[in-house]
Amino acid sequence: MKQFIQAVTLFSSLLFIATVSEADELGGVLAEQFAPLPEADYLSYERVERSDADEYGAMRYLVMDFAPAQGGALQHKVHAICTRVLNDDSLLRRLSNEGFDMVSVSFDRHTQFDCL
Repeated sequence: MKQFIQAVTLFSSLLFIATVSEADELGGVLAEQFAPLPEADYLSYERVERSDADEYGAMRYLVMDFAPAQGGALQHKVHAICTRVLNDDSLLRRLSNEGFDMVSVSFDRHTQFDCL
């Protein structure tokens, strides 16, 4: 029984590490993607899953968080960020392979703007 508990604990730990490293890798890719974009101060991302989406099942959102928009037109910032994502075929392929159905931009906890 002790060996079983140790095996389950080890498996759980390895699964957690794999999940964290995958998350860190995607976060790094996104940080690199937006580093050269002056109007987008990328902070982090969040995976959001909506189970009530439609008859096909849950929808998985990638919500990219940016520093609060200071000055300038908010629409211009959202457009610049979304265009950067949509023009990067390898990033879109990766997000699709990871099961994301929608990409959104957020500058605060109250609003988000969908890219696709």
